[in-house]
Amino acid sequence: MYRYHPFYPPTQRPYPPIYTRAQPSYNRNYPPVETKTFMSSAGKTLSLMEDAQKVLQRIKSSDDFSSKFMRAAQQSNLPEVHKLLQTIGTKVQPVVSFNPDGVRLVFDEKLGQVDCCHLIVIVRWM
Repeated sequence: MYRYHPFYPPTQRPYPPIYTRAQPSYNRNYPPVETKTFMSSAGKTLSLMEDAQKVLQRIKSSDDFSSKFMRAAQQSNLPEVHKLLQTIGTKVQPVVSFNPDGVRLVFDEKLGQVDCCHLIVIVRWM
């Protein structure tokens, strides 16, 4: 609880303002909801999450894999990084980028000709 200095009266705070102006109501007609694409996109994202989990599990559990992966990434040896990721056996090959702080893996999937979902995983090593 805040105490006031004995020589200064406490500041009086007014009540919050009351807005009397009515907010305009908009009657908009929305198209009917079509969940087919939304649900398909969610399913594809779940499969991307499984692939990302495989990659993260391998990084977490294998010291040999992690050291090879980091060494290749720090040397900007992108073909070697992709080769290491292919050994995991994921359905989707992620787009890899790295910087001195860590690695960024972008798993993306298409639904027909439309990009439906992207899963971005950033893992730090510094």
